[in-house]
Amino acid sequence: MTASGSRAAQGPTSLAEMARLTGEFADWHNLHYMAMWLTGELDVAALRDAWWRVCLRHDALRRTYLSPEEARTDGDALSEVEFLTAASDADAVELMSRFIGRPFDLGGPSFSRVAVVRCGERRHLFGIAIDHIINDLASWALIRADFTEFYRRALTGDSGDVTAAGSYQSFASEERRLFAGRWGQECRAFWRSYVDEFGTVPAPFPVGGDTTGAYRPRTISRVLPADAKARLHALSLEARATPFAAVTAGVLAAAKEVTGDPVAGISVNQHGRMLPGTSQTAGLFVQTVPLHLGAPHKSPAEAVREVFHRTHDVFEYSVPLLVAGRYWSETLMVPDRQAGLYVSLNEEPPSSHDLPPFAGTEAEYVELDVPGGKRFPETVVVAWNLYETGPELVAHYNEDRFPGEAVEQLLEAAERFVLPADAQ
Repeated sequence: MTASGSRAAQGPTSLAEMARLTGEFADWHNLHYMAMWLTGELDVAALRDAWWRVCLRHDALRRTYLSPEEARTDGDALSEVEFLTAASDADAVELMSRFIGRPFDLGGPSFSRVAVVRCGERRHLFGIAIDHIINDLASWALIRADFTEFYRRALTGDSGDVTAAGSYQSFASEERRLFAGRWGQECRAFWRSYVDEFGTVPAPFPVGGDTTGAYRPRTISRVLPADAKARLHALSLEARATPFAAVTAGVLAAAKEVTGDPVAGISVNQHGRMLPGTSQTAGLFVQTVPLHLGAPHKSPAEAVREVFHRTHDVFEYSVPLLVAGRYWSETLMVPDRQAGLYVSLNEEPPSSHDLPPFAGTEAEYVELDVPGGKRFPETVVVAWNLYETGPELVAHYNEDRFPGEAVEQLLEAAERFVLPADAQ
């Protein structure tokens, strides 16, 4: 491995980075992490070379922070693959949990961590953790694909130059330039009108009871009909909208029904790789935006169409609202208040996000007990899991804050909206 020889460069943080650095998501562990047993021939030198090349390809992996408004991007990798040994599988898992499970320091020198624990000639435990401040799920897909490809190339002796992907530092500079100009003015006008219509966002889910302050995570699920995915797509076709708009409209309608609140809202993630050259750029692009449903509608399809059109507006002007509000001296959302309802649509199983096994090995994924995982004490997370087999509607919530009966009613009403019994 040879150093790249490039000097460090400084530039602005993105608005999403700034949100994290100024305290948003402070209660999150903020790790994307995974571990897997690898059985077979593992070349640790090739693995180290591959990770170094991944870091050179994606400058987000070389970023540190001088302040909430200024980042430093180093010319060479800030982390490398650590090699450890353990006497047993149990010792290896415990060692990896401690290694991966340490939260990153926002003032620290690196936001990625990779390790291999050897338990035998042909048995290794591999683990990786990346802080959310330089990574989201789309970035993770880019990083994992490059990691396994560079490992394959290292095994063949390929030592060619690394072609850099889109620069996150360039994206952050361009985003700040646009935010300071006409696009920022349009954002301000849009979000001011949105708050005038629906109040400061995100809206709470107003069914919380008396709490003891204890965080008691609970998951409940409803098994959906086997043809749920096909029926969802039929509703989407009727509404001339996306499946995401359909399930989102279902949860919005359910929230209004269960709470009796005419301006009940939800929050969703938006992956903002909209600037030219950012499709293959790794870094933190995902932002949380609010969605609401207006006046009563004549049909589910009409409601879905409204939500579909509204997503275009909120995604066009997607910015971290606390950060933007500070710049504009606007109250766009209440500080320190989490979204009451968060919605996701998953049409592929979680395993599709796993890192493929490295060439010459077979992989078996390991569930690690990592303390301090993401916590949503004031949020009900609703997930439509519409895999080819076993579709389900799931809610994750804090049992200390939300009565289970209300969450059950929310799921039942959302399913009834999207998959009405008379449509079978």
